[in-house]
Amino acid sequence: MTIKNVALVGGTGTLGAPVLKALKASEFNIFVLNRQTSKSVYPKTTVITVPDDLDVDAVAQALRENHIDALIITIAGSHVESQKKLIDAAFKGGVKRVMPAEFGSCDSADQKTNEILPLMKGKKVVRDYLVSLEDKEREIGEGKLTWTSLITGHFFDYGLTCGLLKFDVKGRKAYILDGGNIKFSGSNLDFIGKAVIKILEKPQESANKLLYIHSNYVTQLEVLAALEKITGDKFERIDQQSQAELDVVRPKMLNGDREAMEEVVAVWGVVASDWKDKEGFANSTLGLSEEDLEQTIKKVLAEL
Repeated sequence: MTIKNVALVGGTGTLGAPVLKALKASEFNIFVLNRQTSKSVYPKTTVITVPDDLDVDAVAQALRENHIDALIITIAGSHVESQKKLIDAAFKGGVKRVMPAEFGSCDSADQKTNEILPLMKGKKVVRDYLVSLEDKEREIGEGKLTWTSLITGHFFDYGLTCGLLKFDVKGRKAYILDGGNIKFSGSNLDFIGKAVIKILEKPQESANKLLYIHSNYVTQLEVLAALEKITGDKFERIDQQSQAELDVVRPKMLNGDREAMEEVVAVWGVVASDWKDKEGFANSTLGLSEEDLEQTIKKVLAEL
């Protein structure tokens, strides 16, 4: 299998923008799928305009006409039906590889995670749908549709700026969970972009797999020490118990409170996201190396 033409959906989002940047710097021919009424603009990028309702036949035709080999989806993972339409279009349009909107802080293949976070169940539904298409025959000569799901841990650099890692960097506060010595996996946004490129460059090795990566493998206390060293400031430490936090915010999440959902993701992404010894941990397979914690923090602080 050879991948040359790559289309991205969601290229202006928190993750989509750095993935698009990585794709544009690669050897692939890059296209962006854009809905008809979208106001997103993509300078120096070939745009494929598709109907707002993602009509499967229309999207499939657009993918086929542009000879798209791989479709990367970076819209919100909660958009299950939209992803299914895009996957159906990829299947009908002869696309060889789909990467769904997995890219998770948390592990959607873990039963306890799915019980705690309904959002992850949706990601599993999409992945199961892709699995169901693995062995389905397409038109003669098109081969079968393959997929790769990528679980990244918290978006590490982004998470430092918005409280996702349980730090208020501007306010110099650290919310330390369960003592702060739990190792967790996280990935800087540019690192995720690199991982996407590596997956496309190694289509055989990455076919029909759920892969885990991280650029940073740390504890909250290690992050706190680095923050204090680099800023020269003492952070206020607020100790929390993860279960007590979840007991407070999960009921709010289940009632539709989006901020509560983000807090559940934040907590669970610290206490239950250790990929190091997990089957499917793919740093070595993809040729990716962990990144320096202090350098990451310096870069984040410079941009704040």
